[in-house]
Amino acid sequence: MQLVQAVAPTQEPISLSDAKDFLRVLDSDSDVLISSLIVAVREHVENVTNRQLESATYELYADDFVSKLPKNPIKSIEKIEYMGSEGNYILLDASTYYLYERNGIGYISYSEIPSILNHKKAVKITFTAGYETVPEAIKQYMKVKISTLFENREQFVVGVSISEFGNKFIDNLLVPYKVRTV
Repeated sequence: MQLVQAVAPTQEPISLSDAKDFLRVLDSDSDVLISSLIVAVREHVENVTNRQLESATYELYADDFVSKLPKNPIKSIEKIEYMGSEGNYILLDASTYYLYERNGIGYISYSEIPSILNHKKAVKITFTAGYETVPEAIKQYMKVKISTLFENREQFVVGVSISEFGNKFIDNLLVPYKVRTV
């Protein structure tokens, strides 16, 4: 499977102003740093929770019809396409599938599954995921993470071990980019 973000979020769950208020920063000298911390912490939270915080559109490519979607919460399925025998994508009739949620995970149930070409991108599902309103607990978590990184930034930069919390966070930033070999 391959997941591609087709339309990125247009905003962050925590604004620069909210972060600066939490940090009690009044000037604009650290705006670039704080903004980058907001992005890094949001990406970390999304990777750890496998949740999309702000609305984004994805294209999921698979070799068969999948039932479990990899990003949640699911707002909608725009379309499902499959490769016909000639290698072109054909739109699956929306009346032949439906979206449901179980334990916070989005699933697709199919009433009819057509024959598809044997190809690693035989099925393309375009869907939108993200919270209507990001839960307050997640926002508070992000503010605390941002604050910890901001207040201890020199120690992180020079590699001084400040805490188990800080080291795990920094190390986990790389997890989504790790190449796994067989």
